[in-house]
Amino acid sequence: MKLELQRPQTQPLQSIPLLRHAVKEEWRRFLELAPPHDYRPGNVLFYQDNLPLGLHFISSGRVKLIKEDRAGRRQIVRIVQGPDLLGDRSFFAEKPYRCTGEVMEDATIRFLQPHHFWSIFGRNPDTLRLLAQRFALELGRAEDYMHCISVCTVNARMATRLLQASKRTDLAGAAKGEFLLAETRTELAQVLGTTPEAVSRTLSNLCAKGLIAVSGRRVRVLNEERLRLSACLHDPLN
Repeated sequence: MKLELQRPQTQPLQSIPLLRHAVKEEWRRFLELAPPHDYRPGNVLFYQDNLPLGLHFISSGRVKLIKEDRAGRRQIVRIVQGPDLLGDRSFFAEKPYRCTGEVMEDATIRFLQPHHFWSIFGRNPDTLRLLAQRFALELGRAEDYMHCISVCTVNARMATRLLQASKRTDLAGAAKGEFLLAETRTELAQVLGTTPEAVSRTLSNLCAKGLIAVSGRRVRVLNEERLRLSACLHDPLN
């Protein structure tokens, strides 16, 4: 039986803390001034080194943040899944984007210009508190990620990624623990800080140990307990 990817239920934008505490008038103006737009895989929302023209609100879908060095080498530094903010660090710092934002799958995204953002949320004292909390959490995740890249094996990073994908992705008619990898081997390698060849070897090793079964981009977790024992102690790739 052919398995098809079942998209997660679209969570309301109110689950984003910044919007969760918006009062009725703020919410009305936000919906009015930031209409939804649909994007397809490969669409670029912004480019590295460009100045931000506003703030993106991802309603559904995923966007990868790609950093390119002077030699043209590209690295996926983070994947943002809706509902969430996107480009907020550059927006609030009023600095150029450090990465390029490229849509990975069909997505619905709202865009709010700076003067509209501050006119809607600037008078709400909860806004600064929520933004400070968000930046603190992101800093903690970044520290965990750097620690993981430095000390965790590729095997541990891959196990962590597979467990996260298993939680986030459902397959219509699939057995428990079965899911489709959203990333290609090259994308996985960039996220995990390794090479596509190492990704293939690691998946093969996990299969040989009886922890997972892989067919193309379809994965089934066979032994979740042992896979968790192989994963990183923290959750750096969230």
